[in-house]
Amino acid sequence: MSRSHVKVRPAEAADVAALVELVGATDLWPTSPRARRLRAESEAALPCRLAEIIADPGRTVLVALEEGSGELAGLIVLGEDEVAALTATPVISVTHLAVSPGHRRRGVARTLLAAAVQAAAAREIDYVMVSAIAGSREVNRYFARLGFAPLVVRRVAPTAVLRRSLGMAEPADRVAALRRTRGRESRPRLVTRPIRRGA
Repeated sequence: MSRSHVKVRPAEAADVAALVELVGATDLWPTSPRARRLRAESEAALPCRLAEIIADPGRTVLVALEEGSGELAGLIVLGEDEVAALTATPVISVTHLAVSPGHRRRGVARTLLAAAVQAAAAREIDYVMVSAIAGSREVNRYFARLGFAPLVVRRVAPTAVLRRSLGMAEPADRVAALRRTRGRESRPRLVTRPIRRGA
């Protein structure tokens, strides 16, 4: 197994286009129908979102670059967080870890995670927490081999679905908007015919 020689540095605004391409080429997204919808909504805003995250002082975006060519090999997004709201244990949270398909199995992810460990040590934080796609066995096995234990499962649902499931009424303004829309659809259309003279 060949190893990449990569250097890790903070991402810059000039990296955004390459980062968009990297994210598009990787399997950072779950494959469920609901996740596909989230992906479609997120991809359009991805360049702006990446620029915001890079500029955010509360997050750190690191990139791994191939030595020599300078080619983007991977990225990691770090933030300082807590294990949970009721657990005051600080963690370095890895929300995204991506390696370009051409650089996999060469130690790029390991190098980026080592940078996360160094960030934790610099802040005197004892834990690193990663987010992983629930259905990706390969990714979850990789993290397990490194010593990450499962802690919580995070699930997402649209509020409209939850309202129906919980038997909640729709907000008044939404009901009014739906009625206006339905009213326009059910209203009979006026058909005008030209008046014929001398008929």
